[in-house]
Amino acid sequence: MSVSALAIAALAFPASAVSTCELADGLPLDPVAFNQEVVACYGGPAGVEKNAQLESQLIKETDAVRAADNEVALAPLASLGEAARIHAMDMAARNYAGHTDKEGRGHLERVRMLDRTVIIGAAGANIAILEGDHDADTVFAALRNDPVNAANMTRDAFTHTGIGIAKGNGRTYVVQLFARVDGHLQSPLPVQVAGAADIKSTFEDKGVQNIGWRLTTPEGETVARGYGATMTGRLAPGQQAYLTLDMTRNSQEYALRGPLVIGR
Repeated sequence: MSVSALAIAALAFPASAVSTCELADGLPLDPVAFNQEVVACYGGPAGVEKNAQLESQLIKETDAVRAADNEVALAPLASLGEAARIHAMDMAARNYAGHTDKEGRGHLERVRMLDRTVIIGAAGANIAILEGDHDADTVFAALRNDPVNAANMTRDAFTHTGIGIAKGNGRTYVVQLFARVDGHLQSPLPVQVAGAADIKSTFEDKGVQNIGWRLTTPEGETVARGYGATMTGRLAPGQQAYLTLDMTRNSQEYALRGPLVIGR
């Protein structure tokens, strides 16, 4: 592993404002409220059931398929499971199907709002919706019936997975997420930007080097940039941006996205 230190705006959580799970109008666009409502929805919104046992069984079946293909088992990642589960619940509550929600957010956007440390380099997703209630074998067969889904399960680029299942409207909604985790922030990055502090990153590949960081909007605009204790630019109050790490390996430069933050 390699470790890199850099500086970014210090962050702080506000007092909790969302305490109920009401998915009829969708999850909040504000990342602070989004995280709060996801926590409130852990028990499941009205009319929607979750099934942790079935989720666990599907992970085991995925590992069995990977073993048969000479691939290592995928490690469970809590934030992938949380993002998968809340999307399954949202589809069940609002009766729709798709990798993006009705507000246009994709799987990685949800993960990067929920997980305050993970740095993901590659990702994939499977979705299946079945009429009625089914056992693990039937659900897994439905997932694998799609060639892209089947390929995701055995792809060697992925290291982690998470599955979310929700039942509603007489249907079973299944979301399976995959990721290659390239590194972690050593301390969780809270959601709201406040002051200045150092943070450290650890990367799985010891051959990589972090050469700087940026705050980039969802549209790709860089609004702040820095390295070490030096920072230029700022995030306006209410403005959202991703922590983006500029990396180099074998003289090739690339970028990795981390958690989403919002200006305070």
